[in-house]
Amino acid sequence: MGIFGTPRTQVGANVNQGENAPAGFEFGERQDLNGPLPVGDNLVEMVQWLESARNKVAEGNVNCCVVVCAPNPIEGAALELAVGEIADRFASSLRSYDKIYRHGRDKLLVALPHVKPEEAPNVMQRLHDIVERMPFKMPGSGLDLSVTVSLGGAMMEGSEVQELINMADRAMEAGRLSGNRTCIWSPDLA
Repeated sequence: MGIFGTPRTQVGANVNQGENAPAGFEFGERQDLNGPLPVGDNLVEMVQWLESARNKVAEGNVNCCVVVCAPNPIEGAALELAVGEIADRFASSLRSYDKIYRHGRDKLLVALPHVKPEEAPNVMQRLHDIVERMPFKMPGSGLDLSVTVSLGGAMMEGSEVQELINMADRAMEAGRLSGNRTCIWSPDLA
């Protein structure tokens, strides 16, 4: 079980994946993993998974929250190292069916199946706390750095995948600018 609770389906449950889902697509099904979640770095794979998840959400009765996470600038430290550490922390803390992808050089995209709109702010706060609860040990320097992050979330709905990512990105920037560090997309951010 991850930090977000028990999944609704169990291993081996027969879940309708929908006509448009590619073979092997899994949405919100607990998986047996040896070690942390994998962190994807393939943009095509990320977009394909998000599109399949969007189709699953469109069929009804399931939710998914997409979160974009970026470290705030760190003087004297490479953002890539901080993003790698954040990805490692998420990979060790999230549910077996959540998805983590590198999104460019300095961001991560996290897909969280079965997170309802009313739960999203609390879930994002927990993601925030995973990063900020302990300092980062930067390789080679022996320094402990406090890293702050900004997170933006958008609930998956009828928008195209790129627009969904853009909404989460805009929410992240709004959270950064407001000082709250977390923000859920709403139409007033357009």
